[in-house]
Amino acid sequence: MYTYVIIDDESLIRKGTIKKLSPMQDMIQCVGEAENGEDGIKLVEQLHPDLVILDMQMPGMHGTQVLAYLSEHYPDMPLIVISGYRDFDYIKQAITADAIDYLLKPFSREAIGETVRRAISRIENSETITRQITTSNEQKELARYEYDLQYLTNLILGYHTSEAGVSSQKLKFINDTHRMALLTLSFNVPPDQFHIQEWLEDAGFGDLALFLPCSSIPLISFLILFFPNAGAITPSALTDQVCDMLIREAAHHGLSLLVGVSRVHSDLKELHTAFEEASAALDQQLLTDHSVQYYIYQGSSAPRQITWERENELLFRIEAGMEEEVSQLTRLLFAWFTEMPSLTMDDAKYYCYYLSSQCRQIINYYMKQEGDGQSGSMTNVVRQMFRLEELEDYYRQFFLNTATLLKAESIYAVDSVIDRVQIYIQHNYQKDLTQDFIASLFYLNRSYLSTLFRQKTGMKFIDYLNEVRIEKAMEMLSGTNRRMYQISKAVGYDNPKYFFRIFKKKTGMTPDQYRAAHAENL
Repeated sequence: MYTYVIIDDESLIRKGTIKKLSPMQDMIQCVGEAENGEDGIKLVEQLHPDLVILDMQMPGMHGTQVLAYLSEHYPDMPLIVISGYRDFDYIKQAITADAIDYLLKPFSREAIGETVRRAISRIENSETITRQITTSNEQKELARYEYDLQYLTNLILGYHTSEAGVSSQKLKFINDTHRMALLTLSFNVPPDQFHIQEWLEDAGFGDLALFLPCSSIPLISFLILFFPNAGAITPSALTDQVCDMLIREAAHHGLSLLVGVSRVHSDLKELHTAFEEASAALDQQLLTDHSVQYYIYQGSSAPRQITWERENELLFRIEAGMEEEVSQLTRLLFAWFTEMPSLTMDDAKYYCYYLSSQCRQIINYYMKQEGDGQSGSMTNVVRQMFRLEELEDYYRQFFLNTATLLKAESIYAVDSVIDRVQIYIQHNYQKDLTQDFIASLFYLNRSYLSTLFRQKTGMKFIDYLNEVRIEKAMEMLSGTNRRMYQISKAVGYDNPKYFFRIFKKKTGMTPDQYRAAHAENL
């Protein structure tokens, strides 16, 4: 009978987890609960459980601190990390601590049950390996080799900073006598039934290829191809052969496989660079062409600058908390990606980065936050996605989460549609705002909007828009040293001459005269 302790500040999560594991009570039993990191460590030190289930987000002592402490003081104790966030840094911490798994809340009974079974298996395997290592040099080498496999995976993903290198004699020899290239394998579903290393050995590639699954990113795996320094077959020929056969075999298992291939490198310590190259190769796939399934790194290139005609509508629906419309527009955005000629995965990712940065600016504006929040984590997660459908699912959820967050702010919760129009103009004056576009946002006829606007404000739409823009320009002129063309652009005028004319009409002065009159503020 094995025992576990659960550390989570949410009582419902603790009780729910215990209940989900109740069918396994003949194998494992909960011996303690803690609602914070400090109490959790005391409980572990007191009870010495066989494994720990740990939440990352807790008040007081953060889960990452608890994880580091347990990893250092109880290195043989399996750890299962749970979190409500798909955070790159959390995943990195979990992998560094050699956690069994990183489970996102809410998780199913099957998911936690399978993870606990793997933890028990690790305990049993660890006990077996420990007994064997004391009596067998061969088993010592096997243990080093198994460690090296995890080390290489961490090295690929950039998680490992040690300069020690591989420790097994087998990989030391290969590293000294071979060059290598990294293949990043992107599947449409986890390749659970495709035993790739066994297939490689059966196909005659066992001594030339090393398969590395990636437990933290289920849809990608890695394959290191080794090339003898004086081989009869060229690296490019071997790569082509392996890729062709691997793609066909994946299709035989009902899997869609995309492969990115790095340049040839001379040392395993260059694996992270190789991963970046293989990722860049995969990002060059054309979204309108599904005939190509493997891509060889040809150097990096700048992403294409694109603009979707419904971009501002999407941002408005997010700002207004309109979840159903946001979901529909996200679907239309990704459909548009597939219709754009010569658009690559890299272009789509870059545009999505841009849209997410616009969302963060909206959040920062209304919720008085500073900085980019989780933008770094988001970028790292998205970098490891190489399929448009996966990217779409991720950003649909991000946009919906943002819309839900902003919905609670009730930004447009006023009765008058013209009041809502004015709120939008005051916050988006720098954009290309036309009466037709504003009418479409608020589901109004253009003429009806014009009539309503004049009745409510006593002004024409364009006059109100110019008034807001000129007020913002006056603030910039009196409070900053920005150049005139920069201020013109910043308040929504692409033509500086037109800006000068409107400014003088509204204020009786040119922008230069107005700045001179308020020079004491600079």
